[in-house]
Amino acid sequence: MLKLPEGMERVWLMKAKGMREVEIAEALGVSRQAVNKALKDARVKLFEAFFGLSEVFSWEIIRVNAEKGFMVARGKCGDRNTRVYAFYLPGKGVKAFFGEEFPEYILKHAVEVGIADEKSAEKLVKALES
Repeated sequence: MLKLPEGMERVWLMKAKGMREVEIAEALGVSRQAVNKALKDARVKLFEAFFGLSEVFSWEIIRVNAEKGFMVARGKCGDRNTRVYAFYLPGKGVKAFFGEEFPEYILKHAVEVGIADEKSAEKLVKALES
């Protein structure tokens, strides 16, 4: 599955955690323009990954947020329609989950990148759906 290049992933994660472009540039010792380009390229790659998944599995996209690295879709699981939640996880790539139960590492990731404000499946679903 798709994984962002290491440097691009580092920049994307810093931005997802709330850092400004100028702060990222200073922390990494690169220009703000380099940070901006890395973020633009990361968004494009994440959009392509989420839209590609939806096309392959015939999911109906509800919402995509490349800045925070997630997608909400509707898809088939067996013979019933259900929600599909896909996340970009640094070092692991895109992972998708059917329904509203998430492993602990997803809840932790959601708090780290500011998708949700606490490690709760209910809070995460509410944030993803709003």
